[in-house]
Amino acid sequence: MSERIAMGFHTCVDYELVWDTTVVEEQIKAFDIRADELRMDIEVDSERAIWIVCLAHFKEGIGGEAVPLDPEDCERFANHFEYKVTLGGTATRAAILLDRLGYGTLLQTSCYNEHVRRLMPGSVRALPGVDKDHNKVYPHVVLQCCGGVRIHANDIDFVTPRENRIMVSRDADSLNIPILPEEFGKMITDVDVFLLGCFSEVIDKDVLWGCMEKTRALLAHLKEGAVVVLEDGCYVRKEFRYYVHEQLRSVIDVLSMNEDELQDYIGRRINILDPQAVKDALEKVRESTGVKTLIVHSAAWALAYGEHAGDMRRALEGGSIAASTRFRMGDGFASEDYEATKKIKDKEEGILFGEELGRMLGERICCIPAKDLSFVEHPTVVGLGDTFAGGLLMGLLR
Repeated sequence: MSERIAMGFHTCVDYELVWDTTVVEEQIKAFDIRADELRMDIEVDSERAIWIVCLAHFKEGIGGEAVPLDPEDCERFANHFEYKVTLGGTATRAAILLDRLGYGTLLQTSCYNEHVRRLMPGSVRALPGVDKDHNKVYPHVVLQCCGGVRIHANDIDFVTPRENRIMVSRDADSLNIPILPEEFGKMITDVDVFLLGCFSEVIDKDVLWGCMEKTRALLAHLKEGAVVVLEDGCYVRKEFRYYVHEQLRSVIDVLSMNEDELQDYIGRRINILDPQAVKDALEKVRESTGVKTLIVHSAAWALAYGEHAGDMRRALEGGSIAASTRFRMGDGFASEDYEATKKIKDKEEGILFGEELGRMLGERICCIPAKDLSFVEHPTVVGLGDTFAGGLLMGLLR
């Protein structure tokens, strides 16, 4: 086989819910949820708590994840809506994107079930991380909402400031993510680029410790010069995020995150079009993590900061165009749609931001504007970071 891209380890079954404001408002009333209860940091111990956390995120315009104590609450929450079943997980969705653009990949999965067998593209050479008779499905419930939607029930009354998505799951395969360093290691010795999905759903310290040991052992099989990208996330246990960075910074080349993850890391919200605020955040994150190159992708721009930033332009463009194509076309886009996205005009505010940041940071920064997608009436906001990662990998090939 001649795959040049490998990735692992997260694979999951997504239930992509179809937004219905009426359903949301009915459930606010059914659970008697009040405005002063809306918080993002509560224990998710019931279906009612899921609704509270989701509403709090939508009100603030922040994407996020929730891990209920009872996995059955995920199904109960999903069953209020119509939904379609897809495959998710950063590595898996990136592999699906690359299949559409003509690239075969290697993938170690974290689950294996009827949906994985049915939906995984033939060009993805997948190594199941679990026994093939392990068919249990733990759904990752994804609720996405457009910006400008009014939610009004009881004393709750707000308009969503931007399009966003919340993911709800309690997935035993993700909580105990399997990694096969020897078996998968033998498959990746000739690849040029390796993508690590994040470990954000792991909530047990001993499990995470084992993941780090196995990940380092796996990456030792890569040839010299292979590029390793870690796609970051907003961790359920925030202290685990810093632990992962500390444990893997010596074996990764690029740490990639979105605008929410950047702000979660620094512990405050910033204006992503404020060059000084973004500069300060980039410097803090890179100094703290010690990574060679930091990539951040947002709705207005994508940038690389640190070593060899100037060499990342092609990769940033690949990621940005891929995510923009998914935003406007959803799951079913083809290579022709990807090419068409290249011709869409850039966001003016992204252009101006990049120019100013370039004056401030010089050769340490490479910043490109996002596409102006204000004309899209029904955007897809789930999976944009995963799709960005796939396009990024394609752009890193030489």
